[in-house]
Amino acid sequence: MNVRLSPVAPFSYVPGIDPYSGGVVASPGSEIVHVTFAKEIPWRQGFERIEAITAEADVARSALCAVELRCPQPHSFEGFIEFNDEYRSLLNTWGLLNGDENPIARTNVSPVRYAPETTSLYAFSYVKSDGNPKTQSFVVAGAGDLMDQSDLQASSIVAKDRSDKEAWRSRVEQVCQEMEDRMTSIGADWQDCTVINVYCAEDWFSQAGEVLIERIGPAIVNGIHWHVAHPPIKGLRFEMDVRRVGTEKVV
Repeated sequence: MNVRLSPVAPFSYVPGIDPYSGGVVASPGSEIVHVTFAKEIPWRQGFERIEAITAEADVARSALCAVELRCPQPHSFEGFIEFNDEYRSLLNTWGLLNGDENPIARTNVSPVRYAPETTSLYAFSYVKSDGNPKTQSFVVAGAGDLMDQSDLQASSIVAKDRSDKEAWRSRVEQVCQEMEDRMTSIGADWQDCTVINVYCAEDWFSQAGEVLIERIGPAIVNGIHWHVAHPPIKGLRFEMDVRRVGTEKVV
């Protein structure tokens, strides 16, 4: 996976699929700011808030580099693609696409309890200039238990319909490998992460928790954030994303 420079903001991205990139990393002299909403906002209104918040921070809306969504329930594969077409269209309206490529990272999951009534914006990240940031900042997009992240069909689901321990180990191994591949592309590894998010509605930890702990190594001292949520597509059961940013805000 080779990174490419965003044409409109100081960050590079890991090329992904139409709805999102594999992850983003701030360019030298810049840092990523992560903003979480105290209350989710319907996603189109959320983009209006992004525009206002970035303006207040004295950066253009094109500084947007990552988005986190919450959906009412997991989509079918067809429904997921349909939503992504609408979402990508908005990004294109904002001038954020790089030709056919989408530089913006994304996570989209469905909470088991208190899910929003409509797909909503939970958080976002933007990049800003910082003459001498202390650390490299990055956001790796969410990845679920697919053998190939670009193959959006049921036959690509890892250990489909299985719930035995080996199936859970396979899921966690596959998603960890995807995280590692994306981090390698941006020059990072587990020890660089300050936030490691897991999205799963089932007791994955008793089945394969040791797999994740072994993979992330010393980064476990920062803990694991387990969100009781489904991945965004029916049939998927385990998802992760990771990040390290210069500033964390709640608004």
